[in-house]
Amino acid sequence: MYKEFVMPHLNLFGEGCLSGLPDLIRQCGGTRILLITDANLVKCGISSKVEEVLKSAGYDFVRYDGVKPNPSKENVYEAVELLKAEHCDAIIGLGGGSPNDCSKAVSIIGANGGEIEDYIGFNMSSKPGIPLITINTTAGTASEISRSYLISDEEKHVKLICKDMHSLAFASINDPLLMVSLPRKVTAETGMDALTHAVESYVCNNSYPLSKELAAAAIAMVFGNLRKALDNPSDIAVRDNMICAQSLAGMAFCNSGVGLDHSISHALGAMFGLPHGLCTAIVLPAVIRLNMIAAEGLYAELAERLFASECAGLDSHGRALVFLSNVEKLSQDVGTSHRLGEYGISEKDIPEIASKTLADGNIGRNPFMPDREQIESLLASIL
Repeated sequence: MYKEFVMPHLNLFGEGCLSGLPDLIRQCGGTRILLITDANLVKCGISSKVEEVLKSAGYDFVRYDGVKPNPSKENVYEAVELLKAEHCDAIIGLGGGSPNDCSKAVSIIGANGGEIEDYIGFNMSSKPGIPLITINTTAGTASEISRSYLISDEEKHVKLICKDMHSLAFASINDPLLMVSLPRKVTAETGMDALTHAVESYVCNNSYPLSKELAAAAIAMVFGNLRKALDNPSDIAVRDNMICAQSLAGMAFCNSGVGLDHSISHALGAMFGLPHGLCTAIVLPAVIRLNMIAAEGLYAELAERLFASECAGLDSHGRALVFLSNVEKLSQDVGTSHRLGEYGISEKDIPEIASKTLADGNIGRNPFMPDREQIESLLASIL
């Protein structure tokens, strides 16, 4: 069975690379821009930095800044309406996973028409989307290089998962100067999301040598840099390293897949509106423990690569536990080690979370297929 490797054809990295935005717009043929972002990025001044670049280059633009932490169908339709009313011919997504996922949905519907539900699944569009440039402001989600986008149906409390070559950005920008003012909480949660992407990619049933090497490198860089990014948030070199970590993780999981952690986290996000990175961090240790049924050797491999001195004399199970303990310690150190009960989730919610988890499209890539009882037991263990 052949494998494929997909990402935008052009990706800018490094301090000050936002200055390359006008040339990217020129290359994709944009003349009037729809800037899609969220209110927080407007409030903290990050959006204004992008807007100044656009103004200096003489580009007309209009801003939609209503994107929620879990972008909704309403967000998408509002932005599409603005796209059409203002006759925009290119889109800039500015943010983490939420604005960039919303931007991909707007790109597809703006070019193809219809509703979000028309694009659930794989490559359901008939035409390329409106040209899209994604600007990343968090070192975690890798949405800027992904062809997938998730949109919340707030009435049904589910996330609609779409994966489409036509939604892939024309180009992405990762400028660490846009990340130095991130709140500590966001840095921690998105960093743990990058770790989860890489760990799930490494052990998923669709991994292959290239994706595994990318994932392993990402895991090492998160362990080596996330604590430093929190201790010294203005350290550009560390921010750059976290960008590399999340990009490596993105290249890995966007081409191999994720698994049970993301299936549960999508359910939690849709039902309770929790930040995605926080969900993945809370769930990750319990998923590792359960997945040892089928992936003990893979977790042991990671432990040997990253924590060799701790693995001396241990068998495969012992080495896998070394990896698990280091994941738990990192989550504790960065402040993402929480219980679901802290967020109002109770035992009565477990059956519905489990049902949505089993219906999620990512669960088929898990190292083994858990049953309802196993999922409900896992959820109970982290309440």
